Amino acid sequence: MEEKRRTTKKKSKTVIKPPKPKKSQQGLSRDEVRSINKKKMRRKRKIQKAIMTLVLAVAVLCVGIVLVFSLFFKINTVTVTGQSVYSQKQIVEKSGITVGENLFRVNEEELSQLLSKELPYIKSATIKRELPDTIVIEIEETTGVACIKNNKSYIILDSTGKVLDKAAAKLKEPLPVIKSVTAKTVEEGSIIELNNQKRNDTLPQILSAIENAELESLTEIDLKNVNDIKIKYDNRITLKIGNLTNIEKKLARGKKAIENENEINAYAEGTLDLKTDPYAFFKAGAEETTAPATTEKAGKDKNTNKPVETTAKTD
Repeated sequence: MEEKRRTTKKKSKTVIKPPKPKKSQQGLSRDEVRSINKKKMRRKRKIQKAIMTLVLAVAVLCVGIVLVFSLFFKINTVTVTGQSVYSQKQIVEKSGITVGENLFRVNEEELSQLLSKELPYIKSATIKRELPDTIVIEIEETTGVACIKNNKSYIILDSTGKVLDKAAAKLKEPLPVIKSVTAKTVEEGSIIELNNQKRNDTLPQILSAIENAELESLTEIDLKNVNDIKIKYDNRITLKIGNLTNIEKKLARGKKAIENENEINAYAEGTLDLKTDPYAFFKAGAEETTAPATTEKAGKDKNTNKPVETTAKTD
């Protein structure tokens, strides 16, 4: 019994067999294997040749396209559309586009930057190609949002802080005057640089928010303290903004509150506190200063001749 068990154990051992040759080469002679390998090489070369032919054809096609665009589609006419303070001739001259230049070589981004710099009242420019030989420059203009008094002239700025005019003798339209700032670098077509970095960072955000809120009749923007910004409306209502947090929402509340106050009394004077969301607190009377108020009409309703204080909640 012991002998049988030992024999069984020996037989149960796994036998490792050598790997079988590939089916395709089983029973084939050396010459047949060599012939198969040659066919594989020929097939591989054909594929490589086909790929090279395709690459060459694409290259030739690209060269052909470039030649076609170089020889044809040359600019013959340049036109300008969109409202602008500049004449078509001025814009075309500053664009640098010349007759005979290839229609597809004009870079829109570079053109927009160039015109915005050279002609400050242009906000941006886009181009439209009309085959076979016309290019149309579409202009979007920018306008003044505020100004800085500089001796006897004004520095006019758009909503990005770009200098539109660095020495305007007078304002063509009413603009709020920015207080408590000193210009360091003033170059037409470029963003103004102020001496104080905090005010420098704050100014474009304030101007952009004012434009977006469509607040009109503003007369003053005080940036003495960037955490306690004040904006004056119609020289009679001071909007207390605080810092830049939710600036657009604050101005939207302010606009609505001013409209409400004007319906009650179009001559009301006072302070509108917009610091607490979602409220707008209006306090009649001149803003508190170190000097006592001397005018009797400030803070009084023309109908009742009594001081008025209101609290409004806006959505």
